Amino acid sequence: MRIASIEILEFPLCVKNKILRIKNITKLNIEYIAGKNIVFNNSNLGLNEPHKIIISNNTQSLVLLCYDNDSNLYNEDLSDTITITELTNIIEYLLKEN
Repeated sequence: MRIASIEILEFPLCVKNKILRIKNITKLNIEYIAGKNIVFNNSNLGLNEPHKIIISNNTQSLVLLCYDNDSNLYNEDLSDTITITELTNIIEYLLKEN
């Protein structure tokens, strides 16, 4: 099956702003990777690759996922929704370990 098109999505500004409001998060490395819509030729199949947020210090990293039109953050295997309170606690831990 050949890929017809890959559309790079714009990273949601509301999610980025929500993350940047967390105290001292800028002391960590943050990488925002835009998601993609992938559409296959001659089929009705397509993939929505989520946006990725990688937050790391010198020794550990956290990968969060988010989708277009969804302001929730998910862990890497999509089994849990990560709240801002939980993320704040994780950030505090990463800062202590830094």
